[in-house]
Amino acid sequence: MRKLSNSTKVLLLILVTFLSLTVVSAHDANATELISDNSNGTCIVSSAAVAEDNQILGEVDKPDLVVNITSDNIDDYFIRGRLKSIYAYATLCISEDIDDLGILTIKSNNVTINGNNHTLKNTVFSIEANGVTLNNITLNITEKFEDNENSAILIWRANNVNIYNTNINYIPPQDTTAYGIYSEGTKRSLNSNLKIINNTINFEGNNPSEGRDYAVCLEYSPNCIFENNTVNARLPLRTIAFDLTTAYLYSEFALAMGISNCNNSTFKGNIINCDVNERPECSFPTLDAIFICDSKDCEFIGNQLTLTDFKSYKNQPNYLYGLDIYRADNLLVEGNNIHVETSGGTFAAGTAYPIQLTGPASGIIIKYNEIFSKCNGPNIGIYSQNFNGENYITILNNHINVTGLAGNHSWALVAGIEAQDDNDIIMNNIIEIHNIRKTTKEDNLYGISYSQETKGTHSYKVVNNTVISDGYYLSHMLDADNTTVTNNTLVRTYKYADTNYDPFKRGDAIGKDTDEIKNNDFSGNRVITIFEYEIEQQGDEIDEGDEFNYEPPTNTGNHSNIINGSGISPLKPGFPGGNPLIPGSNSGGTINTGGNGNVGGFTNPDVADGDKGYIGLPDLSGDDGKSLSRKFNQRANVKTVNSFNNQGDASNSYNNLVSTENSTSSESPSVNGVTASGTISKSASSAGAAGSSGAAQESLKAYEITKNIVENGPYDMIRFIGLAIICELLLIVGYKRKETKNLD
Repeated sequence: MRKLSNSTKVLLLILVTFLSLTVVSAHDANATELISDNSNGTCIVSSAAVAEDNQILGEVDKPDLVVNITSDNIDDYFIRGRLKSIYAYATLCISEDIDDLGILTIKSNNVTINGNNHTLKNTVFSIEANGVTLNNITLNITEKFEDNENSAILIWRANNVNIYNTNINYIPPQDTTAYGIYSEGTKRSLNSNLKIINNTINFEGNNPSEGRDYAVCLEYSPNCIFENNTVNARLPLRTIAFDLTTAYLYSEFALAMGISNCNNSTFKGNIINCDVNERPECSFPTLDAIFICDSKDCEFIGNQLTLTDFKSYKNQPNYLYGLDIYRADNLLVEGNNIHVETSGGTFAAGTAYPIQLTGPASGIIIKYNEIFSKCNGPNIGIYSQNFNGENYITILNNHINVTGLAGNHSWALVAGIEAQDDNDIIMNNIIEIHNIRKTTKEDNLYGISYSQETKGTHSYKVVNNTVISDGYYLSHMLDADNTTVTNNTLVRTYKYADTNYDPFKRGDAIGKDTDEIKNNDFSGNRVITIFEYEIEQQGDEIDEGDEFNYEPPTNTGNHSNIINGSGISPLKPGFPGGNPLIPGSNSGGTINTGGNGNVGGFTNPDVADGDKGYIGLPDLSGDDGKSLSRKFNQRANVKTVNSFNNQGDASNSYNNLVSTENSTSSESPSVNGVTASGTISKSASSAGAAGSSGAAQESLKAYEITKNIVENGPYDMIRFIGLAIICELLLIVGYKRKETKNLD
């Protein structure tokens, strides 16, 4: 056998080395590839060789950083509903619709769950770790989950949690406490830096007698950003459980949003729609759309808030508050559109206030808002009172339009602003106020007023405001010190109105002889007609138009009311007088809204004789305001009637609670285009969602092939060049050997 030359040995060694590298490179090309695009919530994962790689490398327990979740493999990642701790920092991508997973608990930090616009039915989340993100998921829920505080998403002892582009459709069973999103922080364990952005929450509260119904509840969650969300909440009227003379979050039983101890938080660009779905037999039937308390340095900017009640009829008192604020220093309310409308209300009873503020509070600024309210009872656009502590408020450049029933009783008040405060600045507002009946000079119809007495010294700066009114007065104040009411204009809607008088109405404590002593100035205010005002605005003469004509609120939703609440009596027999908006107040005269059959007090001519109405009191013994909370470990005795059984009022049945508009099938009821059966219509994703198309998963293989071609291209080129060089060298060697043989 012929011995190989040294050059041949070198060439063979190079060839063997190159082939070895080729084998290794081929193995790497088949290894797991991870592709994640968190900007739009899509995930593409290929993990066919993961098990093989782990066995080869001896890393069987090493998890993937990005995985696909299906109904077949979800138990590989969640053990009895709890995510394995080894998946901290992982991204879990839901790749199909899944039903009935129950409670999914996440206690591992920095986990991201991307839903890829898939639907989880009767599945809820408990987030108990930092840095967790939920993105592009639809949750359709019709069951209760007591171990999750009956919440669609519960956040507990967790910071930096993000909820993006998520749709929640929650119709809990009858008589069940429920929350859409519940951030349950505590004083010792805050839920800081929560971000809830671009989500849609459709929530139906079916709990008219006990427990709570909150579409969104944020407790001890400072530095929260709640932005560009849509909240649609249908809720029952309830009785507020006041704590002595004030209210806290647990005083409320039904809310579109409840906010407590959330300092330095921002609520911006949201759409909040809140509608009454039931009027139960209760005292002072009340609903707040948004309740915020004990939260400093917050901003409420550019939101659209609508609160309606067409379950209450004319001559039935109801109490509605759009934005209800308690003890919130340095709050900015700017650029919002707040609309409150109801067919309810009666003489001197009921409210429909877009903004209510209860002190103590300082640094409150309310500016550049569009505020509208309409009812058949007392009404105020912005109501503020200092019964629990001093208030310092600035109200600037708002457009306020209020319609209600004004009369000569102190409670029959219709005003753009009622400021029962210590020191307020009210400037450059345009206020329009209307009475639903012909106004007399004795009626309490004012643009800006302090007409219901509270404690303390009251100082105001009321300058450059325009009040368009059916009445006679620009402003009324019972008392004032160090106050200026100057350069304001009263525009009277009656075309033949007298304009030659002072439009400021003085209380007994501030006669003209007291101005110097009290340092008050009520001068320079004028009265003009609506036509003179239009000329000033347009710069030329205009034709005389129509006077204001009241049109009753329209029941656009075809709501019905099976409860006769026309004679609902208040909590205390006799209805003590004083300020009706201050719980526990007992000064002044008496008034009775229960009908002419009640002896004494004010007679309501619109209520039938002998109608005393409902006089029972709600049973609050089963709920101390803290039930169903981990912090108090108490649970209410709730019923388990499912909303599908059509018991009771037809409005409580599932098919009547949701709309089929934009749904994919007339047989599948939907909420805003998202079906509750687990399917999604084309319009299901939220407006702000940045999710990928539904074909993302279907194009998985093509995507991987393309990626392999692009990423493996350079390696293929190197192999090709190497083989070409070896072939050339072998040809040269062969040629040399042939030449040597020929010479021999």
